Amino acid sequence: MSKEDHVSRLKALGFDDASIGEFEKMWQPLADDSYDMYAMYTGASGSPLEEKASCVICTKKSFPLRWEKVITPSQDSAALYTVCTDCDAAYVETAIRQKALGRLLKERNTRPN
Repeated sequence: MSKEDHVSRLKALGFDDASIGEFEKMWQPLADDSYDMYAMYTGASGSPLEEKASCVICTKKSFPLRWEKVITPSQDSAALYTVCTDCDAAYVETAIRQKALGRLLKERNTRPN
């Protein structure tokens, strides 16, 4: 999906203008560096918040959410993802990044061509 497609979907999911602005501000430098770009901001398949705005770490909490980024070890893909305040308090930054990376790799490797 393009950045514009994600922005449109973020609006439909109820993200506010400030959050969307932060998403765009974080996306552009990564895209300019030629990463394959991904964004994760809905609950995982089968979770209570599947296809709804959600923390991608716990997939149980919705707003307020903040944006973070993760880059694959191969340095070819990057993703922006949402984190809730509960996960911020429960996990150190490295654990959050590892959980997001796991989901990114799963989604990237199972995505239809």
